[in-house]
Amino acid sequence: MKIALGTVQFGVLYGISNNLGQTKKSEVEKILKYSYKNGIDMLDTAPSYGDSEGIVGDIIHNYSDNKHWRVITKTPHFKGDTIGDKQTNELLENFKISSNKLGEKNIYGLLVHDCNDLFLPGGEKLFNEMNNLKKNGLIKKIGVSLYSSKQIDTLLNNYDIDLVQLPVNILDQRLVNGRQLSRLKEHGVEIHVRSIFLQGLLLMPLNSIPSWFEPIMDKLCLLHQEARKQNMSVLQLAIAFVQSISDIDRVIIGVNTLDQMKEVINAASIKIDITDFSNLAVNDITYLNPSNWKV
Repeated sequence: MKIALGTVQFGVLYGISNNLGQTKKSEVEKILKYSYKNGIDMLDTAPSYGDSEGIVGDIIHNYSDNKHWRVITKTPHFKGDTIGDKQTNELLENFKISSNKLGEKNIYGLLVHDCNDLFLPGGEKLFNEMNNLKKNGLIKKIGVSLYSSKQIDTLLNNYDIDLVQLPVNILDQRLVNGRQLSRLKEHGVEIHVRSIFLQGLLLMPLNSIPSWFEPIMDKLCLLHQEARKQNMSVLQLAIAFVQSISDIDRVIIGVNTLDQMKEVINAASIKIDITDFSNLAVNDITYLNPSNWKV
């Protein structure tokens, strides 16, 4: 199973379709136990996810019978137009805080939360510090979180990276069709994808989608029609689509409840022959990047 568990909902209110609020710690514990029992052993978190690191760390070490989780966390958001000693010290300090909260001496992956930080003057200093953490056995893989093909091209031309996290879903096929995923694989990069439900937008009933999305409503309607045609739910089709892409190593999915986690795991077991869903592709970044949304 390619599923990794995203934890942003455990620390903050997140998602356009989320009407449940931040997940309670007791529910997080149930989700983690059930996930691990069903073969999910990777967690994705970040310092910017509110209390997520602390909540996750407390549960996986006090309530999970010393099970081994592979944890990915991220750097802080750096301020300024250059990278210098202040930023590298901030990286190291925040990594130490994250490790303490998570109770993990060895982190599976440390991602630069904003890939563009590596492209600033002095950005190589961040990479060098992360590489030192890797050499010292404190992290296994150096990674970045990114959004675009341009970032991928610049990254591969300048850094020897181990891991990337990027957006892919059945509407956002840019990095698949543009062969950026294939190029990353050619460089031996581990690929994790996020936003497979587009912050829950893809799973919302069509009559409850905000009018701001009217320009892509035809695609959303087609998505629901295709799911019915395949005799699947939209959730099942969305997961099946990303799991069918061989270049993808992990699919990061966040949930708010144990019932949602059960639904995800059941859906992830469904395999279909993916042919061509290019008719569902949206190319306007305005609607594919939630930071652009005006809702």
